[in-house]
Formats: sequence, C-alpha cells, structure tokens
Amino acid sequence: MKEQGIWSRIGNGTLSAGRWIAQNDVIYELFSFLLVLGALYLGIMGGLMVLLLTDSPLRSVYSDSMNHHGLENYWRLDYERRGYSTSNFPLQGGFARGDLLLIRGVDPASLRVGDVIVYRGAGDRLIVHRICSLWKKENGKIILQTKGDANPYWDPPIRAENVVGKVLFVVPKLGWLSIWWRSG
Repeated sequence: MKEQGIWSRIGNGTLSAGRWIAQNDVIYELFSFLLVLGALYLGIMGGLMVLLLTDSPLRSVYSDSMNHHGLENYWRLDYERRGYSTSNFPLQGGFARGDLLLIRGVDPASLRVGDVIVYRGAGDRLIVHRICSLWKKENGKIILQTKGDANPYWDPPIRAENVVGKVLFVVPKLGWLSIWWRSG
C-alpha cells in the first residue's frame, strides 16, 4: 500500500494536526517559542499601556525630522529668538530614524513649549515633533503648533485631543527591528 501524504492523513482523521506537530519536535519547539514570544510581547505592551497611560507606549522613529545632523544648536535659534531658554527642554540631543521612543500619556494642560510629543496627524499617522507654540482658547480648548528640530517650517496647528503622549526616553537604534518587521 502506498504511503499517503501528511495532509491526506490529517484530513481523513488518522493523524490530527496537533498530534502531527507534537511528533515533529522542531516544529513543536518553534511553535512553542512563538507562543511564548507573543505572550511576552503582549504582556509587556499591555503593562506599558497601563503604566504609561497611552495606547502607544513604544514607537519607532521613521523619519529624521528630529535628527540634528551635527547641527546641535541650530534648532534652538527659533525658540531663543522668541525668548525661550532651551536649556531645560527635554531631548536636546534629538533622535534619528531607527531609534525607539518611550511615550507617556499626558494631560494636555501640562504640556509646555519645548516638550517633544507624539500626535495623530493627517491620515491618523503618528508624528513626533517639538511644541513650538500653544494657545488656550476661551472655550478651554488647547491648540498646539509643532516642528521637527531638523525641519525649516512649523507644522499646521493641531488640537490637544490629537496628542498621544509625551516622549520620555529614547533608546538609540532599537527601533530598527520594528521598521524592518513592518516593511518586510
């Protein structure tokens, strides 16, 4: 009698898919590893979401709009011309494409000029830029204007409701893994 292929044996009930995987140790180990990795990722992301009060606690940087390109002090000029002291601004070193950002949700009323925020732009795309200006309207609404440190022009004004959070920390180069995964 001729040996049947694995899929015909699974289909006719002589060998279940679970039993076949269990009999093939390499596939079983790979499947187990992927399950553990997925559970670990979901656990870490879920924990960070709760701790940092945002649905996007980790983001990879996809552009160089905050990269100082060796011009470390050029980005400061616009703020200093308007009377702001940049010495207390966060993330003064900027960051580059491929870096990983740790983000915390914030009350928009606590935001200040110089803070680096993540907000939803056109097409629900996440943008990471520094606050250049903010206004509180009579109705209590807050309007922000941002700019990438390496960009020559300010972004269009945004409503505070579009702010996802404030960047707390940058891990250099660790975001490349996410960029590679999403583009591949």
